[in-house]
Amino acid sequence: MTYLRIKELAEEQGLNITTFARKAELSYTTAHNLWHDRTDQLNRRTLDRAATALGVTVSDLFGGKPGVPQEADQGADEGDTKRSGV
Repeated sequence: MTYLRIKELAEEQGLNITTFARKAELSYTTAHNLWHDRTDQLNRRTLDRAATALGVTVSDLFGGKPGVPQEADQGADEGDTKRSGV
């Protein structure tokens, strides 16, 4: 499952929603929705602004399952496949 890492990346830089919104030149509502990963649609311009404000690429804004490292997530899928073949 893919999720937005906006909150995680912003907090690493000491930003809150308001400072992130200002830095990204986004409305508070848009920033809040990104922060809480509550988006029905994402537009490229918004993602570009968020990425620029955080000093990352657009692809860096996305992650796997919240709280699960990518390696563990991939390993679980492989393990399920192996177990089903036994």
